[in-house]
Amino acid sequence: MAVWFVTGAARGIGHRVAREALRRGHRVVATGRDLAAVTDAFAGVGGEVLPLELDLLVPEAPAAAVEQAMRRFGRIDVLVHAAVRTVRGPLREATHAQARALFDVNVLGMLEVTRAVLPVLTAQQAGRVIAVGSAAGFSAPAGSGLYGASMAAVEALCETLRAELDEIGVCVTVVELGRFATLPTAFDRGPFLPGDPGKAAAAILDLLAVDDPPLRLQLGADAVAHVEANLEHVAQELDLWRPVSLSTASDHDLPGQNGHRPPGGT
Repeated sequence: MAVWFVTGAARGIGHRVAREALRRGHRVVATGRDLAAVTDAFAGVGGEVLPLELDLLVPEAPAAAVEQAMRRFGRIDVLVHAAVRTVRGPLREATHAQARALFDVNVLGMLEVTRAVLPVLTAQQAGRVIAVGSAAGFSAPAGSGLYGASMAAVEALCETLRAELDEIGVCVTVVELGRFATLPTAFDRGPFLPGDPGKAAAAILDLLAVDDPPLRLQLGADAVAHVEANLEHVAQELDLWRPVSLSTASDHDLPGQNGHRPPGGT
């Protein structure tokens, strides 16, 4: 059985993932900013769970939590980063403090936890990193600018991590959530009902059985529709403006290209 290290485990999708992992017989390091809340969240829950305090605003906290996890279990197989903050409202009304707090947790927090776990996964030459993001990170609707920007940054980090870690056997996936009952609404309108967080947790657990998991996994019918609509819009816009995009090519060959040699070359 695997050892799962889950951030944001006191509530929301993080809590559902941790409980589902325990139900399937895995061991879990459940972390959160408030240790009492994490401990209470798993009171009476069967399985082997280690509640830990992890404040993502404290730079040294991720390394300390990983050290405690290693002392208890001796390994970490899956990192699930589910601790996020949300800010809703027009960008023109957002404050510097709101933006800073959001990115400190959603982006820098995710990066620092990942960096703390990576030496373990690298030494094992195996493991999974799963970032719980949002379809708003693929394309942010009005009112979700700050939140969507932070989720887009998480996606960019995951894409780079995937390229950097694939050769050592560590797979990276970002989960693009739609609307789920335990999460703040990602989109303002639409015909879709909130998704079932238990089913989302099960889908995330199922990734462990897949040899080649996706870089991006959309969960929720609204997430799929949102991504499909944006892909179609980007393709149409790219095609419409293709002549302008290609018109910027240089009129002259650059030295060393197209078979030409710079003056004096041999």
